[in-house]
Amino acid sequence: MSRVPPRAWVGLVLLVGLGLASWLAGRMFPEALSHTCPLGMDPSHPDRSVCELAFGGLWVSLVVGLAAGAVSTAVGLGVAMAARGAGGWVEHQILRGVDAFFALPDVLVVMVLQLAGQSLLDAGQAGGLGPFGLMVVSLALVGWAGPARMFRNRLATLEAQEFVAASRALGAGRWHLLRVHLWPALRPFVLAVFLSRLPTAILTESTISFFGIARMEPMSLGRYLGTSYAALIYEGGARVVLPAWILLVLVVLGASLASQGLGAGTRRV
Repeated sequence: MSRVPPRAWVGLVLLVGLGLASWLAGRMFPEALSHTCPLGMDPSHPDRSVCELAFGGLWVSLVVGLAAGAVSTAVGLGVAMAARGAGGWVEHQILRGVDAFFALPDVLVVMVLQLAGQSLLDAGQAGGLGPFGLMVVSLALVGWAGPARMFRNRLATLEAQEFVAASRALGAGRWHLLRVHLWPALRPFVLAVFLSRLPTAILTESTISFFGIARMEPMSLGRYLGTSYAALIYEGGARVVLPAWILLVLVVLGASLASQGLGAGTRRV
């Protein structure tokens, strides 16, 4: 396998650094952050500083993205491997179902799922899911089809390799090929796809939370921006909103760089 491109390392370092700094600042030392924040207090939350809310919201958004990305990637991988393992008519029908899910508008579907889920939460019938679990499940339900298509196409490409043809000629079955020969070659691609789901999940959650539909607690970056954007009408209001926007852009940039770098590396294998 070729070496990991530098941009992948830049993206991973950016993600890990931002996540660790956010967790330490927002969870371990929130009071110290409030007292030393150069941006002052948030007018919408007078008892909390801009630094505490922005950095605290970053780790919430990042954890939501990681959890939703992991679930959607795992589901997509399972569907793709089941389709390739079955083959023939069954694979064709599974792919038709995947395409139907892929055509759904993510943001609108997540909005509907959030509204329905919150009604169940209010009625005490959500099966133990809180706002965090509800968001992860909603994002995973609309996000698995893309990875499933990518994994299926990648598996089809790997099956065309000579070592797979040789193994098949020696009598290896579909599931043996998937488990022994294809899965080791697929693992770097799985990581790249997982990282590609991260910015999508973060931006979708931020959009839903910005409009006040989700009830993320502690507040994610999206919910914080949704409750504080009105500060822009006041003089100096940019100090409240811009830090959260910058952090959101940086974490999405880090995930995109890591995914693109790892994806380019797997294509050279």
